Amino acid sequence: MELIIYYTLFAITVGFALGVLLNKNTVKSAMSLVGVMICLAANFLLMRQEFVAFIQIIVYAGAIMVLFLFVIMLLNLRERETTPWYLRSTRFWGGALGLTFFFVMAWGLQVFSAGTTEPAMAAVQADLAARNTPEITVLSTKMITHYIVPFLLTSVLLLVAVIGAIVMARRQDEDGNEILVEDEVA
Repeated sequence: MELIIYYTLFAITVGFALGVLLNKNTVKSAMSLVGVMICLAANFLLMRQEFVAFIQIIVYAGAIMVLFLFVIMLLNLRERETTPWYLRSTRFWGGALGLTFFFVMAWGLQVFSAGTTEPAMAAVQADLAARNTPEITVLSTKMITHYIVPFLLTSVLLLVAVIGAIVMARRQDEDGNEILVEDEVA
């Protein structure tokens, strides 16, 4: 039964991910990304990782997506009549980087999951049982000590993405002066 639920969630997640990529409307694309995050949280629930699932929904589907939608609405992204020279090859480079990322992730999964994880998981569960500490305490301690660098790098990546969206959405009038959002509203 769990396998059927997993494959159903997998298909729904892929559908939402395709919605992120194929929607021309940025708000609809962002809402599809919320669907992806919720499906990932459901997968965490299937793995009996309730804390991670709720953090996935609260932090990513909640706070981060509100930030993304705020930036999208603030920038008032519309279709332009002409594409600037620096954005003409973005689809090509985005596709090339996406494929590269996919193959690097596939290679990493193959390399790091070559052995079975059953003995390692049994050792972690035995360690948790011996310490008699809650799983959340162990998880939060590891996140703040061992995994602080990936956590901070993720924060920097999100900041760079927001700054990049702002830079890409800057508009100029025919004289080359930057058009501010307040000028467009007035």
